[in-house]
Amino acid sequence: MNKTLIILILAVIVLSWNFIFTDSKKLELTDSAKVLQGLSMAMKYKTAINEYWKDTGSLPDVDVWQKSGKKIEVDLSKSLVKNIEVGVDGAGVISVYFTNKETIKLAKEIDGTKVMLIPEPKGERLAWGCKGTLEKEYLPKKCQ
Repeated sequence: MNKTLIILILAVIVLSWNFIFTDSKKLELTDSAKVLQGLSMAMKYKTAINEYWKDTGSLPDVDVWQKSGKKIEVDLSKSLVKNIEVGVDGAGVISVYFTNKETIKLAKEIDGTKVMLIPEPKGERLAWGCKGTLEKEYLPKKCQ
């Protein structure tokens, strides 16, 4: 290989390494991604609420949801999610509670915060909105 080409390749690798590991915005995006990964765990709940709404024409509150016997299994051990509940914050609302974990580091404290996924019937489907108590930079754009 040409000596100049090798030096050029090494320079690109070093510059890329520095950009990836020293850019503070990159670290913030990583923290946001950890929160979004936790929110993605609510997808099974959204599917179940959609099915319930299509079957009954209504959205379940916490008592109705518990009586319906719907049990959703989600492994929360590798996420920042403490637990997920349905109907506590309103009919059909999925509340995702967050906590800091020793194995998953975040720059800011999120223990006790939550994001609420809020269903709204729109014709033949449910549209999902959200709001939450997380730091603004951790909330998905549509929740801010």
